[in-house]
Amino acid sequence: MDRLTASLAAGSLACLVVLGGCGPQDGSPVKSNGAPVPGARTAPAPERPAAPVALLGEVRHIETLTERPKGTGVGAATGAVIGGVLGYQVGDGNGQKAATAAGAIGGGLLGNKIERDRNTRVVGYNVQVQLDNGQTRTFRRDSLGGLQVGSRVKVEGASLQPA
Repeated sequence: MDRLTASLAAGSLACLVVLGGCGPQDGSPVKSNGAPVPGARTAPAPERPAAPVALLGEVRHIETLTERPKGTGVGAATGAVIGGVLGYQVGDGNGQKAATAAGAIGGGLLGNKIERDRNTRVVGYNVQVQLDNGQTRTFRRDSLGGLQVGSRVKVEGASLQPA
């Protein structure tokens, strides 16, 4: 048992011992005569939270959130081979070697970019809403659900719904 666990256990035990000494010792419930205890303050009744007020507004901007994964290397390798072959077709001697190397490097970079772009996926949307009261709020949504720029919407707390 580590020190933190031992300390928590000892503190809990001490609280039980202290609380065990409070109230009747025979186990009977504590009786109240209903009279206020002198010097005690009565707590005000807890206020009910106000029901969320629905606000109306208009969608002003929608930002698409995407995830672009790292390349697997297949695109880079394929691009390097194709670029090298094309570079080899240019010139002769040292110029041909330089063109082959440049084609391989450029093809590898381009192949990697193409692979990553093809695997990019949409992961959500940031929907910016201009409320009728002048406020601007942004909501993160997994799908648009038919919303588009100019759509009227209803906002209740953190919830955004078509109006």
